Amino acid sequence: MAVKLIAADMDGTLLDSNKNLSPDLFDLIKKLKEKDVKFAIASGRQYFNLLDNFKELKEDLVYISDNGSIVYDNNGKSIYTDEINKHELKKALNDVRKGKDIYPILCGVKSAYIENNDEIFLENAKMYYEKLENVDDLMDVIEKDKICKLAVFDATNAEENAYEILKKYNGELLVCLSGHNWVDLMNIGVNKGEAIKIIQENYNISFDETMAFGDYLNDFEMMQNCKYSYAMENAHPKLKEICNYRAKSNDEDGVVDAIKKHFEL
Repeated sequence: MAVKLIAADMDGTLLDSNKNLSPDLFDLIKKLKEKDVKFAIASGRQYFNLLDNFKELKEDLVYISDNGSIVYDNNGKSIYTDEINKHELKKALNDVRKGKDIYPILCGVKSAYIENNDEIFLENAKMYYEKLENVDDLMDVIEKDKICKLAVFDATNAEENAYEILKKYNGELLVCLSGHNWVDLMNIGVNKGEAIKIIQENYNISFDETMAFGDYLNDFEMMQNCKYSYAMENAHPKLKEICNYRAKSNDEDGVVDAIKKHFEL
């Protein structure tokens, strides 16, 4: 059965270690479009950040943003939004504020919001969020926008520090490691895999017609919802365990290489 949908993570997957996209990627996506293959960017990044990275292909892509909590079609129409319960969000935010060297970002439909000017934190936040507002109190923001994700930047090691503080919310919320320095909190059932299902249903595409690429644990569910699941060579060991295929590393144009081989381009 022919592949009709390809989804790819950004950081550690499409982007190399210097945060550059492959020079061959845009032409490849255009060739895939000619074959009626849809290409989805599946990232923890903000929708507006993804748009900025793919200006030339704005209307050729589907966007899974904020780790699946907000999904947009190629016409800029939101086809899925999942707002976190305000009470649970406030509890988690209070705990993040008490942690050392960890910084919260509230990810809303209108913008992302921060309340700290730490230089390293700002540098990292601006890398992933195109629309970013620095406010006096994040608690006030919760009442003014639909917050779909609480992203937490850990200046040291998220798995050993921030995740340990927030893992108690597993069960009430989904607590997910999305990178060496990042932990995300979303509603239970919100992930890139569920977003893939929504896109499959929206465009009448099956499990067997779907291909995906990823490198970290926030890609786990996405890999379980497609036949052609590719872990990058640089991927987390737990992700490699469940994937059906292996792609070269993000520094070796792994995604582009695997797609060209599959489609014989």
